[in-house]
Amino acid sequence: MTRMYRFGTRSAAAAVILWMAAGLSACGEKGKQVAAVLRPVVQGVEVVVVRPVPRETMAEAAGTVRARTTAAVAPQVMGRLTGVAVSEGSVVAAGALLATIDDTTVRAQLSSAEGAVAEAEAAREEVDRAISQAEAGKALAEKSFERFRKLLEERVVTQQEFDEVEMRRTVAVKELERTQQKRAQVSAKIDQARGQAAAAKAMLAWTRVTAPFAGVIVEKRADAGSMAIPGVPLFVLEDPRRHRIEAFVSETYLPFLKKGTAVQGILDADPGKPFSAVVTEIDPAIDPASRTFTVKADLPAGRARSGQSGKVRFAAGKGTVLAIPKRAITRAGSVDGVFTVGALDNVARLTMVTLGAEFDGRVEVLSGIEDGAQVALSPIDKLADGARVEVRR
Repeated sequence: MTRMYRFGTRSAAAAVILWMAAGLSACGEKGKQVAAVLRPVVQGVEVVVVRPVPRETMAEAAGTVRARTTAAVAPQVMGRLTGVAVSEGSVVAAGALLATIDDTTVRAQLSSAEGAVAEAEAAREEVDRAISQAEAGKALAEKSFERFRKLLEERVVTQQEFDEVEMRRTVAVKELERTQQKRAQVSAKIDQARGQAAAAKAMLAWTRVTAPFAGVIVEKRADAGSMAIPGVPLFVLEDPRRHRIEAFVSETYLPFLKKGTAVQGILDADPGKPFSAVVTEIDPAIDPASRTFTVKADLPAGRARSGQSGKVRFAAGKGTVLAIPKRAITRAGSVDGVFTVGALDNVARLTMVTLGAEFDGRVEVLSGIEDGAQVALSPIDKLADGARVEVRR
């Protein structure tokens, strides 16, 4: 009897609790309905139906900023570095001294070549004097020959005497030819000696490593005492006034890019400030590993530094996108949103959206709403999530 009484009591209590919960729930639903009825209607709301619109498709390619003019400065002669005049970050003018190489051997070669030039020039002076003597001897022999020829015709001299004069004339002609050949040989030796001297002077100049153009030293690879080897760079020099971005573009976009194509440059360090650029070079060879080709676009002066990462954005054909007017966008905290209006209930609902690029006063919508959605344009400041609206017709 006691157990049955307790069970009955508990059942009755449970029934009371359920009845109270049902009553409270009914009150809550009625409260919501009352609140919905009492909520004011926003009059004259302008809406737009979202539809796909034609637009040029934009593509991006990652790249790296590099100086347009860069030089790996290497020595042209071998030797020990006797001094290095610059360091990384040094600003240098064109022709400025960067380093010096031991020139002891080169100076000895220059001295020997200059001595050879002097010796050959002295020999040429002797040959010139010999040529003058040979020309005088030939002239005398010619006169004697003409005189004895007439005397032979007059039978004043014998044939033997005439033959002796003719032989002396022949010897004089041969001597002149020999001295002239000697002069040509000496002249060749002078040219050779002068060439060796010029080469030695050039090598002596090469012992001074200079800047090929004005710029900044961005890399120093050797110090005084190191061995300089021809062709092995000692410094890397770049012109800081002119930069370009070198982007690696998928082979799919090869038909859309050519020299002179206008593109948009974006630096990863400052993505909010894109700038206009122009394609100046295209490497049409496709990298078989990455299936990309290299596009180079000049950047405005002072906008970037070598080594910065960035992107190149360019038009890649036409397509359609969902877009809304910029004035339909409202900020909800740190995200973008729009008020969509239900076609059946005329209730405004705040919808979060992901936006893309802006164009022609509109913004591309990547996600959040679909084709056919009604989006409120005004008055945005009077709308709230769940507000009833009257659409302007």
